[in-house]
Amino acid sequence: MYFCDMKEGNQEIHIEHPEVWNLLVSIDDRQVDYILYTPTVSGSLIVGSVPRGDESLQALEDAVYDSPQLLNEYKQVSVVVHSNHFVLLPGETGDDDCLSLVRQAFPADDGDAAVCLLPATGAKVAWLMPSGMKAFLGRTFSYPEVYHHLLPLCEHYAGLEAGDDVSRMFLNLRPDSMDMAIYRGTALQRVNTYPYTSHEDAAYYALNAWRTYGLDQLSDELQLMGDREACAAMTPRLREFVKYVMPAVYPAAAMRLGRNAMQAPLELILLALCE
Repeated sequence: MYFCDMKEGNQEIHIEHPEVWNLLVSIDDRQVDYILYTPTVSGSLIVGSVPRGDESLQALEDAVYDSPQLLNEYKQVSVVVHSNHFVLLPGETGDDDCLSLVRQAFPADDGDAAVCLLPATGAKVAWLMPSGMKAFLGRTFSYPEVYHHLLPLCEHYAGLEAGDDVSRMFLNLRPDSMDMAIYRGTALQRVNTYPYTSHEDAAYYALNAWRTYGLDQLSDELQLMGDREACAAMTPRLREFVKYVMPAVYPAAAMRLGRNAMQAPLELILLALCE
């Protein structure tokens, strides 16, 4: 068996054979979350988080370089970057055009531009990350695949139960923001991220999008996932206007990664299942 030694309290982790492990990293303004697992060992999932001192690139570098468990030569490295400066484009749009369009959409942001394909939806996401981050990721990790944070949500739920006529809104809730994806069958209608300061504001954003995209209050579904407290607070508010408000089914395949899968950020678990 290929396994590891770890001390949960201070995040000291030693991977004996990193060449058979996968590392998935999620980067936002506050912290670096990660999961480690090896497909050769059922239940091998390790979940960890490293705080950032601030939003600067230097704080990110310090957080990563002070975490030796992130710096091994792993079999595969995938990085999810959170960014609210993005555009969704048709999949046939050339990458150069995607990068140009996202810069035009956010002219005051001089950060690094990137683009990734959403294969299941036939779309592309172009986004901006802090200046210097792309080079940092390239020199720190071994050939990392870099994705926008909305890709796992869009890919996993694309075409879910697509054989029926029900449209669905999926909300991935965090304490201060939510991701939204709206599908008619396999067709992605809308995807966005909304920062919020209250659950009332979050409910307003969801219901406004529900009305804008013509979802039916009596037959279509609104599925919630993510932060439990936010889901519990949002559910009764949303049920005042939408009949079918329900928890999204947590993917059973995630539990094969490890019993602690529900402690990991949802986007990392969904990305692991997409790989």
